[in-house]
Amino acid sequence: MREKQEKMVALMREILQDDYTELAVLLYTLTESFDEDEPKCRLTCHLKNADGSDMTVESEGVGVIDALFNGLRDRLANEYPSLKSIRFSQFNIRGLISVAEGASTSAAAAEATVGILNSEGVEFIFQSTAPSVSRAGMQATVKGAEYFVNSERTFVRLNEILEHYRAEGRTDLVEKYTDLMSRVVGNTSYSDVVERIKKSM
Repeated sequence: MREKQEKMVALMREILQDDYTELAVLLYTLTESFDEDEPKCRLTCHLKNADGSDMTVESEGVGVIDALFNGLRDRLANEYPSLKSIRFSQFNIRGLISVAEGASTSAAAAEATVGILNSEGVEFIFQSTAPSVSRAGMQATVKGAEYFVNSERTFVRLNEILEHYRAEGRTDLVEKYTDLMSRVVGNTSYSDVVERIKKSM
């Protein structure tokens, strides 16, 4: 599954070129209530896209990762409606500790694994390794959001290309881009836009 996702990311980058969305967390602030009746995290997260634009996500959740996932989904879903139908499915952390030969201290890192379900119930796994648990988890969560944003954008872009070649009567290229769309559609999640395009294929 991981290899399949990596191939899909390569295809999305090829189709979208400079329009590929690639987000990086710049900084965040977190407040967490330990109230037993209503434990809750409040997150404000500042992110930057590869194109130089930035955005701020504000949200709540049962933890930092849940809050970030909710915030990214809510912030991006107006422009990319397929994000409304994705669901957080798992979050795991694994400690990575290494001790260099002859060293008196060890280097520690965390590997985060985030699972996200699309509207068909297919799980997609995203991983990141970083010096801290929160950083690894946030990076993996951002990768997941990027993946579904770029999947929807790629599907729409391929449809635009396909319609162009249909109008030109280029049956060879129509076949090529129809095949590419059928590969991408399984990586998207439900939205009215995606469903309308699927029905026209």
